[in-house]
Amino acid sequence: MITRKKVLTGIGAAIFLLLAISFLLEDRTIKKTKHFSFIYSSSIDSQKIIDISTDLEESYLTIAQNLKTKPSTHIETHIYARKWDYIKATKHLGASGNILGPSEIHFIVRSLEESKKVAVHEFTHTVVLQLLINREPQPFDSNKFDQKFASFPVWLWESVSVYEAKEFIDPKQLEDLREGRYPSIKELNTRSKGQKIYTYGYTLIDFILEKYKRDKLIELIENYGDLEKTLGITEEQFSKEWYMFVREKYLK
Repeated sequence: MITRKKVLTGIGAAIFLLLAISFLLEDRTIKKTKHFSFIYSSSIDSQKIIDISTDLEESYLTIAQNLKTKPSTHIETHIYARKWDYIKATKHLGASGNILGPSEIHFIVRSLEESKKVAVHEFTHTVVLQLLINREPQPFDSNKFDQKFASFPVWLWESVSVYEAKEFIDPKQLEDLREGRYPSIKELNTRSKGQKIYTYGYTLIDFILEKYKRDKLIELIENYGDLEKTLGITEEQFSKEWYMFVREKYLK
């Protein structure tokens, strides 16, 4: 007769084994293209990686031209099948994608269409970061830059990537905008409470490009989102003008 102690011991051993397996990193496979090296979990369908790589290579020159910046010539792109592998590699608990400098991308694979957008979104971050680094005085001081970069506003950092990745959300679907309520820059800078910038980011850049044109967008990035210095308006005025633009273009 099997005793309760033996059963519990067996269950404990099984749980330990499962945990140990889950903590092991998956085998990795490498695929290289002209500007990217893809290091990905071997359980991910290789065709999905090919499709993602095609999108990234097609976006490489387009986003470089849009942001008037030469991206890194070789970008490591790490793609994970499991959240734990991503966390273990990046130490990012809440996110599902991030960059580690202008030449290294990490993200968790999703559906093909979502993964392609995430890849372009994160790549755009690397280009914006490269733009900022290029504008720093030489010789480049990484410690001073890191301190300065910490002040770069979330709303601008994310909205540029949302726009370039074509992560458009139709304002007609957003009750707040339909009823005349729109977020402040302070709200869009907050990563908690639903991270609204991912919802509104596309139309923010759409507004800037239509009213102020691309050179002003580049200047705004270079000025770390300083609206008064770049566009001559306050944050409150900017938010109001953006909403009026959205109402006119999308809500009629």
